[in-house]
Amino acid sequence: RERRGETSQQAMPDDLLRLEDFNDADLLHALWSRYERKEIYTWVGGVLVSVNPYRDIGVFQDEVASRYASSTPPASPHLYATVTTALADRGNQHAILITGESGSGKTEATRAVLQFLAMRHTATDYIRERLLRSTPVLEAFGNAHTRQNANSSRFGKFIEVYLSTDCEVVGATLRPYMLETSRVAGDLPRGERTYHVFYLLRAALHAMAAGASPCGPPWSRLAQTQEWADLAKTCSQLLQASPRLADGPPEAQCLERFRALIEGLIGTGMRYAEIVECCRLVAAAAVLADHSSGTGDALGAAPALLRVEEDALRAFLLKAELNVGAARRERVFRGRSEREVATLRATLAQEIYSSLFSWLTRLIGRGIVPPKRSVDCRKLGLLDLYGFEVFAVNGFEQFLINYCNERLQHFFNRQVVTCEAEEYAQEGLDADGQWRKLTLSCQLPALTLLEGEPGRGLGVFSVINDR
Repeated sequence: RERRGETSQQAMPDDLLRLEDFNDADLLHALWSRYERKEIYTWVGGVLVSVNPYRDIGVFQDEVASRYASSTPPASPHLYATVTTALADRGNQHAILITGESGSGKTEATRAVLQFLAMRHTATDYIRERLLRSTPVLEAFGNAHTRQNANSSRFGKFIEVYLSTDCEVVGATLRPYMLETSRVAGDLPRGERTYHVFYLLRAALHAMAAGASPCGPPWSRLAQTQEWADLAKTCSQLLQASPRLADGPPEAQCLERFRALIEGLIGTGMRYAEIVECCRLVAAAAVLADHSSGTGDALGAAPALLRVEEDALRAFLLKAELNVGAARRERVFRGRSEREVATLRATLAQEIYSSLFSWLTRLIGRGIVPPKRSVDCRKLGLLDLYGFEVFAVNGFEQFLINYCNERLQHFFNRQVVTCEAEEYAQEGLDADGQWRKLTLSCQLPALTLLEGEPGRGLGVFSVINDR
């Protein structure tokens, strides 16, 4: 304890590979010592380790970005250093993998990289505006409050930024992965919420219905839209009474974030009439997902929100059609049970929201698409995969998320340890077999259990597929 007390006063190396003893205790102590000095970034060879401070300590200030964007950037570990290193490396295609546990700061890191590229690499005003405006839109529709993180990304995304030979940002592509649709409907565990946009829309419609909308251009333009007034009249009370949306952020905060969302949607190229249509579909998903409201209440509002006939939606939800007979040409209808109706409502809500999210990401992607003649452009990819969670019981979606993170951990092990061990062995520096033992210890049994091994047996995924 005394030795550690003395060491904590000394500056720890900014690369963990320079430690004298490479064990768990010394690694954690080095990270903790640097964290206490507000040095949240540390190298591990070519990998950057970030410890989330959960407060603003000035690491993304403009002056910091200017230093790393200069012709002689500092060598100290920083998120911006990984960007400049990638852009200075040989080749035209590079990628930055941003991984970690839920709440570790991956969303903030992705946002900071995009801002650094847009502001420091002379992006055109059009591209810069579209890149920065897309962030609040993706966070509103794809992020949610969890027990570990108040702004957790519940989808994965791969953003590929295109830079010209003069290092000017000329466009980007966006590919989303695995939206957690189960969060749209059904019961949520204590401390968990559905997506942010539901709470923002709930507050905005309540303010409109009560005649208490804030002042300003977004609100005044929405108030002039008859569809917005009709939307508030149709489902404001239903959303206010929904127990799934009762435990949300304060209304003032929701209204402010809704304003930022509207400005973001306008920045992506949408018109106010299209924004109201998006809100209408979000409201429809919320009404269908709220199983506490009776089927009559849902069938009263949902047809108007979905622009379908009430009889058609009622028949779809309440009746099941069966084909019987020798040629299966006779149709028989039976009433669905309450459980079947609730499941069908939840599934419909999830499909509506998932389709809307896919449409929004395609719209954002079209707004920042690189020019057709971009063959010679440099490409910098950003993979932001939502973090793994440690629950007593995992759903299937969370199981897949944890599997993806486990596979990325295996990639990390190979890049940091296994490749070095193989090089040492090839040079004859593994006479005692220690590096081979280290390579074996970096293998993850969970992946073998799930994926199986060639010639040694099937994995869990293969068994599930067979069934």
